Amino acid sequence: MAATASKQPWACCKAIPANPNNTDAASTLHYHSTYYGPGELETYKHTQLQQDVKDAKLKIWYPGMWHRPSPRALFRIHLSAMINSGGGDLVLLKLLSNSMIVSSWFHSPTQCHQQMTTLQWQSKLIKTTSNERVYEHTLLSIPSTSQEYEKNNNSDVEEDDWFKDCCVAIDLDTRGEHSHFRKLGDECSETQLYAPSCISLVKIPDSTTMETVEWRPVLCDSTQTCDPAEVDGFKIPITTSDRDDDNEVTSSSSAGKDGTSFLFPHQQDLFKVSTIHPTTIEHNSTQTSHEIMCDFGREILGHVRITILPSNASIPSSSSVEPPIQLRVGETHAEALNDNEEHFEQSIDLCTNGDDNTMWLSSHLLAFRFVRIIIASDDIDPDEVTIACLSQEAEIDNNAGSLDFGPNAPSGNNILDRNIWDCAAATLKLCIHQNFIVDGIKRDRLPWLGDVVVSLMANAYSFHDMECIRWSLSVLGRCGMEKLYGNTNNYALEEEVDARVQVAESHVNGIVDYSLWFFICHWLYQRYFGDESFLRQEWSLLETRLVNLIQWCSDKNKGWFIEHESEWIFIDWTVEGDKSIPLQILWWWALDCAHDLAKSMLLVATDDESKEALNSVVELIKDAQSKLETSLLERDNIQAGYTRHAHLLGVLSGLYSCLDDRASGDWWDPDTSDERGRKSRKLVEESRAALLGKDLAAVATPYMKHLECLSLIRLDERSTALDQVRKYWGGMLETGATTFYEAFNEGEAISDVAAFYDRPLARSLCHAWSAGPCALYPEILLGIRPLSDGWKEWACSPIEGVSSVTSEVNTMCGTIRIDLNQTQLRVSVPDGTTMKLMNKSYEGGLHCIPRSVLISSELTTQWSKKYRNWHYHDKHVIPPNPIIAGHEGIQMTDVPTVFQLPGDETFYMSFIGFDGTGYQSFIAESSDLVQWTKFRLAMGYGEERSFDHGGVVLGAYHYESYHIDAPRVLKKANGDKFLSLYGAYEKKNTYEPDPGYQGLASSSDGMNWKREKDESILSIHGPGEVSNWEKHSIYQPWLVEHDGVYYNFYNAKQMPEWIEQIGMAKSQCLYEWERQNDNPILSVSRDGFDTQFCSDAKVFWDDVEKHWVMFFYGVGRGAAHIMIAFSRDLIHWERDTTPLYQAGGNPSGLDKKYAHKVSLVYNPRNETLYMFYCAVGDEGRGIGLITSKPL
Repeated sequence: MAATASKQPWACCKAIPANPNNTDAASTLHYHSTYYGPGELETYKHTQLQQDVKDAKLKIWYPGMWHRPSPRALFRIHLSAMINSGGGDLVLLKLLSNSMIVSSWFHSPTQCHQQMTTLQWQSKLIKTTSNERVYEHTLLSIPSTSQEYEKNNNSDVEEDDWFKDCCVAIDLDTRGEHSHFRKLGDECSETQLYAPSCISLVKIPDSTTMETVEWRPVLCDSTQTCDPAEVDGFKIPITTSDRDDDNEVTSSSSAGKDGTSFLFPHQQDLFKVSTIHPTTIEHNSTQTSHEIMCDFGREILGHVRITILPSNASIPSSSSVEPPIQLRVGETHAEALNDNEEHFEQSIDLCTNGDDNTMWLSSHLLAFRFVRIIIASDDIDPDEVTIACLSQEAEIDNNAGSLDFGPNAPSGNNILDRNIWDCAAATLKLCIHQNFIVDGIKRDRLPWLGDVVVSLMANAYSFHDMECIRWSLSVLGRCGMEKLYGNTNNYALEEEVDARVQVAESHVNGIVDYSLWFFICHWLYQRYFGDESFLRQEWSLLETRLVNLIQWCSDKNKGWFIEHESEWIFIDWTVEGDKSIPLQILWWWALDCAHDLAKSMLLVATDDESKEALNSVVELIKDAQSKLETSLLERDNIQAGYTRHAHLLGVLSGLYSCLDDRASGDWWDPDTSDERGRKSRKLVEESRAALLGKDLAAVATPYMKHLECLSLIRLDERSTALDQVRKYWGGMLETGATTFYEAFNEGEAISDVAAFYDRPLARSLCHAWSAGPCALYPEILLGIRPLSDGWKEWACSPIEGVSSVTSEVNTMCGTIRIDLNQTQLRVSVPDGTTMKLMNKSYEGGLHCIPRSVLISSELTTQWSKKYRNWHYHDKHVIPPNPIIAGHEGIQMTDVPTVFQLPGDETFYMSFIGFDGTGYQSFIAESSDLVQWTKFRLAMGYGEERSFDHGGVVLGAYHYESYHIDAPRVLKKANGDKFLSLYGAYEKKNTYEPDPGYQGLASSSDGMNWKREKDESILSIHGPGEVSNWEKHSIYQPWLVEHDGVYYNFYNAKQMPEWIEQIGMAKSQCLYEWERQNDNPILSVSRDGFDTQFCSDAKVFWDDVEKHWVMFFYGVGRGAAHIMIAFSRDLIHWERDTTPLYQAGGNPSGLDKKYAHKVSLVYNPRNETLYMFYCAVGDEGRGIGLITSKPL
C-alpha cells in the first residue's frame, strides 16, 4: 500500500545555519544549513517545553490544540548544473539526517519521466544519541555519458541543459526501527514525540549549485512506500536506498574524526549557562535544623547547585538515599520561607550524579531570586556548604538596542527612567527561553500570544532578536490547525455540522481574542522587522485561519464577531462591563491587518493563480470589514458601553479614522452632514477624555497598561504616558522588583505582589508582557517608530523637556543612532531608510538638526488649544452670488482676505468671484466684520495671452505687521504704493484651470489693483528647478516679511495623484524669487485629515509663545478641514494632526462639504478672533465665518 503525501503545496524548508560548535568535521567537511519543514523544528521544541513544564510540576493550564511535527516527510533538493555531459564522472551529494532513507528518486524537468536513471545511495550510522541516531547518506553516481543522454532524452533539449534544474527527492521517516523517541505524559493526545525529519547538507560537487530545498509531510505509517505519483502528479521510478543497518557507531573520514560531536538543531539547547553566586547569605539555626538563606540580587532562571565539602562527618554515598538537605526557592523572600507543600509553585526535587553526594542540583529549572537550604543533619557543617546557580539565559546581543538617559532627563527622573528601562530589558531577556518568548519564568514558561504582543515591540527596541518571535508565532499559528475548517479556494462551504465547536478548539491558546491578536502580531512583526520571507512561509496558515474566522465566526449580515458562551474571551484579567465591545474592535483591527498582509503578498506574487487567490481573500476581508463598519456607524452611540480597554483599542487600531472616512464620503464629493459623520468625528476626543480621566476602571495588567500608554502616545499625550510609565512600572520597583510582574495594582505593597489565582504565591514576577517600557521610552522621549515595514520609513520627534538622551535601534537596514543634547539632534539614518522629522525627509547618512528648531507633536497640541472651540455664524457673510453692478453673473465666491488701510478703521475684504468664465478679485467693506457691503471690482482679467488672462486672485498682501493679534494694515512700499502677490490663471472657462501662475500687483489706494510686473514671479516654468511635487500647477501665494526677507508660501499640485502641498520661496525685493531647496515645507500626511491636500498657508507670528503659526486646510477623511502648524524658523514645521475646525461643523449644512482657505483677523474691540473661510455646502460656495467667542 502506497503512502499519501499531504495535499498541501510544497513548502520551502526552514534553513538553520550551521552551529559553530559542530566542529567534529571542520577539517574535512563544509557543513551547510540544516533543513526542516516550516514550523517543524519549532513545534518539536515547543512540545519538549510542554513536557519540561509538566516534569517541573508547574501549576499551569495551557489550553489549545497544539500541532506536533511530522516524523515522516519528503525533501526535494533542487540543484543546478549538477554534472557536465562529459560522461562517467562520479557525482557526490552527501548529507546527514536523523533517519534512514525510505525511498528516493531523481528527475529533471527536461527529462522523460518514464526513463529515469536509478539512484544509488550508501548510508552509514555515524552516531547514536540518547534518543536519536545520525546517518550519513552519500549519493554515489549517476551515469552521464553522451550515450545515456541520447538514450533517455526524447526532446530537443541540448545536452548541456539536460541535467540543469534537476531535483533529488528523499523520503525520510524518524519512526524507523532504529529511531528513538521521548515518552510524553498521559494527558497528551499521543504518547510518543518523534523528532522531525531533517537533513544537513555536507557536500555537493563544486560545479553544482543548490537552489532550494522543499518539504512536504507524508501521511502514512512507517511501513508504507511513498508513491511519487501522489507527490508530483506523474510516475517516477523509485529505488529503495541501500541500507547499511548493521553498522555500529563508526568513525567515518567523511563525517569527521570520530563522528560523535555533531548535533542537529533540534537536539541542541538554545541558551548559555553561567554560574552566579549569591549577593548576600544569611544563616539561621534552630533546635532541629540549620538554614541558609541566599539572595542572588535579581531574578534568575536556572538550576540551584549545592556543594557540600567533605569533612570529618560521614555523608551517605548511595545515590538512592534521600538528599541530606532540603531546597526552597522563591521569587520573593516570603515564597522562599514557605514550607507548605500545598503552596509550592515549582518542583524542589534534588538530584546528584552517581555516588557523589557532595554536589546536588535542582532536578528541574527554577525561577527564583531567593534560595533557602534546610540542613537537618548534624553530619553536615553549614560552613562547608556553598550555594550557586547555573543560570540559563538566551544567547542574544545585550547591546543590540539601547537607551541612555543623560544627566538632565525630564524632571530629574533619569535614574528612575534608567532603572525602569533596564528592568524591562532584563525581564524580556529572561523570558526568551529556548528560542521562544515565554510568558513567565515561573509560570507558565510557555508561549502565549498576549505576551508576544508586547514583547515583540519591546524586542524591536532592545535585543532585535527576530528568531524568538518567528518561533513563537510559528507554534502559536499552528495551534488548532488540525481543527480548522475552511478551504481558501472555495468560500462556499458545506453546512455547519458542529463547525463552531471545531472552531472553538482551534483558537490560539484556546482564547478568542488571541486568535484576533494573531493577525495583529504578524502585522506588527512585519512593521518592526520587515521579514518578508517569514510572511511568505506562514501565509497559507494565516489565510486558512482568517477564512475560517470569517466563515464561521462573523455574522454574515452585520460583520460582528459572534460570541459563544463556551469560548474564552480574555481581553484582560479584570474588565468591568461588556467584553464584546473591545472584542469587536479587535476583530476590525485583525481584519485590517490581514488586509495589509494580503496586499503585501500580492506585491510578491508572480503567477496569475496566486494573484487571483489573494485578490479573493482581499475582497473577502473588505466585505467583512465593510459590514462591521456599517454596523458600528448605525449604533445610536458608537461608544456606548465602552470600557477603558475599548477606548485604547479604538485609538490604536485606526478604527476611528476609518469610520470617519466612511461616514464622510469621498473627498471630491463629501457629505459631512450625515449623522454618522457627526458621531464619528467625536470618537477620538471622547476616547482622549476617557483615557485621561479616572471614571473608568483601570486596566489590570502590564499587558494592557502598555497598550494604554501607547494609545496616549498616539493621541500626542506623551507627557501623560511618561507619567504613567513612571508611576506604574516605577511602583513595581518600589516593591523591590528586579523584573516586572504579571499583574500589578498601583499602590500594592511588597507583601501583596505574590498572590494570584487565589493562591498565595502564584503570581509570576518576571513576565514577558510587562517588558513594555523598552518600547515605550523611545517612542515617548524621541518619537521613534516605524512608519512602514522594516523601518524603511520611520519617525523621530523628540519630546519637550528632554535635555539629553541617546538611543540605538537595530533594523534590517542597519542601526538607527540618535543623540539628543541641549544644542542639537544628531541622527545616523541607515542607508535604505528615510527619517521623517517635522514634516521633512532625511535619507541615509548623518544629520545634525539644531535643537532650536525642533517642535514636538505634543507641543503642537498644547499650542493649538487657544485656536480651538470656534463658534459658527449661521449664514454666509458673503453669499455665493453677491449682487455687484456690472458683474451679475457670479456663481461662487472664494479666497477671503481681510485688510485695513493706514489711518482707516474700516475693515476690507478681498475675495474672488467666479462667473463661469474665470476669476476676478473684488473688495467689500465692513465696520463690524459681519455685515459686508459696497462690493466693487479690485482687479479684473489680464489682457489676452497674458499669464493672468483667465483670472486673478488677490490676497497675499504686504502687511505692516504679521503678529497674529495685530491689525491687518497694508504697508506702502517706498511710501507710494501697496504691493500684493496674487494667484493667476492663463486659461478661461473652467474652475482652477491648470497650470496656475503667481504675479505681483500694486495699488495706490488699496482698492484698485494692477499688475506690477509683466512676467509671472513663480510658475511651473521657473524660476529655478521645479520639482515633481509642483510640476502640474502653482496656486495661491501668502506673503510674510521677516528680518528684511520676503517669504512666499504657496501650494502646488502633483498629478496624477492630485496631491497638493505647501512650498516656500524667498526674495529680497518682491520682484525676483528663489525656491527653498528642501520643498515642500509641509507635505501631506500618511494618515489623517490632510492625506490629499495641505494647502493655502496663512502664516503669522505669535509674540506670546514666540513661534510662527500657519493656518492651512487639509483634505482627507472625506472633506476639507481647517488645520494648524507651528515653526520656530519659518522652514521647519510641525502640524497638529487634529483639525481646528472640521467640515460639517455648522449644523445648517453651510460647510458640510468643505471648510477651507481662511483669513484670520483679531478685533481688539471685543477681543475676538474672526476666521473667514470658504464654506461649501447646501447653500453653495461662499464666505463663512467662525469666531473665538460667540457674537
